[in-house]
Order: sequence, then structure tokens, then C-alpha cells
Amino acid sequence: MYRVMDTDVGKDLVTGQYVEAARWAASPSFDGCPINRGNLGKTIFDEDKMSLMRAIQGAGVSSPSLPGYVYHENRSEIEYALTGRGCQYYPDGSTHQVQAGDCMFHAEGQPHRLKNMTDVGIELCIGVNGSATERFPGQLGADRGRWDQNEYYCRDGGYRIAHRGQGQVYQLWGGAATVEAVLETPGLSSGRVVAQPAASQRGGFYVSRNADEMALVTAGAGLLIFPDEVFALQKDIAYYIFADQPYKIVATGDRPLHMLAYWSASAIANVQCAPALLTEKK
Repeated sequence: MYRVMDTDVGKDLVTGQYVEAARWAASPSFDGCPINRGNLGKTIFDEDKMSLMRAIQGAGVSSPSLPGYVYHENRSEIEYALTGRGCQYYPDGSTHQVQAGDCMFHAEGQPHRLKNMTDVGIELCIGVNGSATERFPGQLGADRGRWDQNEYYCRDGGYRIAHRGQGQVYQLWGGAATVEAVLETPGLSSGRVVAQPAASQRGGFYVSRNADEMALVTAGAGLLIFPDEVFALQKDIAYYIFADQPYKIVATGDRPLHMLAYWSASAIANVQCAPALLTEKK
């Protein structure tokens, strides 16, 4: 079982239908927050184990648009800055400069605030450890200068900032690609995948026995091959592959295929990815 989306136009490439939730729309940071037309978002996948979203914050825009912080009571998130530059604020008083290529983790209930510090938009790729419709966003007021040590959201590792090139590198799909493990958290791990044309064209189908996988293509071109169908991969194409679904990814042309990938596992090394037989067609 699988899903493939053209996230640029919001089209489900499996069914051929356009998906309303996958189109850019201005939306509040949480219930009751005014809509800021400089805050745009779209939901690409909304599944039980993981969800994928894209967001854009315009020049000078903060999320949330009201003073204070936003948090997600029931979901953690791993989000990449695809473009732009901004500042991430937390109620413990810390600030962190983030730019294209950086990645941020927020645990369930972790308050945070991102402000665009440039004249161009910050584009984000956001993975969530469960259904996006059950994130239950909330807000903490501007007077919240520091954490209340008795609150549920105060915990070690409530947030992390990861920069490009700092993670451990693993072989993927029998050496067809490499993945730099960017952030590994309970129930959700993510990394940067690079598939080289020559290496990716060798070997057969693979299957993940214990985790779902989803990814957004950021550069290059390739093919996503299932036993019954083939999809072209290019920038802004995303896929969601459920556990036990055989698949193969091939980079085409003379450039590597780059993707931001997520797994519903606490560590990439824990994903049980193994060669698959075509008789395992789903």
C-alpha cells in the first residue's frame, strides 16, 4: 500500500485526484489565533503513524502570529528549513538561528516560536509522529518567560536543532543510497537520503517490515517503482509507503536524487529493511 503526491499542485498521483488539504492555504497557528496571510500551510499525508506537511512563513512573519509560543499537545515534529533564514525562540530564554538545511525537533507539548528574519519566505518540511489532525495546537502567552518546572512539557530533550553534516551515515536499500541520520526520536526518525544513479540501479525490490516510510524529493530525478506501477520522482514529489510494501527507488540522469525521509521508528538503524520478493505485491 502506498501514496504518491505532487506536493506543488496538491495532486494524488495514484488516484489522479486533486486534494484540497494539499493546496496552499492561510491558516491560524492554533484554534482562536487570527489568520495571518503570510502563514501558509498544506497537509500532504495524514496517516495514523506519520503525517507530512509543508509550510511557508512570509517576510517578517512569526508562528504563532500572536505573542507567545505555539505547542502541539499530542504530537512531536521534525521540521526542515528548505529555504530562508529565521530565529527559533523557546520559553527557557534560548534563541537559535536557523537557515536552509537546518532541522528542528519539538517534543509533544514543547513551546516554540519561529520568526522569519529575512525579506524572503522560509519554507518548511514538517514530519509528525502520528495523525496531523490530532496535533491539538495550543498557545502560551507572552508573559511565559520561563518554563514552569511542574508542567508536563518541561523535559530533557524537548527541542533540538540539527545542522547539516552532523549525523551518522548509513547504507540504505543494500547500498543503493546513503542516509544521514539527522534526528532520531521516539516513534519518528528522519534523515537526508542521497541515491546515486549507478548504485541505485543495481539490486531489486526492498521492503520495510516494521516501519512506514515517507519522503519529499528536494533535488534530482528518479523513479519510484512498485510491482504494479512506476512513478517519476522529481522536486516536490512526495511518497508514503506503508510497512510490508515492496518498492525500489532509482536515481536517473547524471545527478544524485536527494530526499528528506521519515520513518515511524525510534532509530533508522531499527528499521528492518530487507530484499523483497515480487510475490509480496500489495
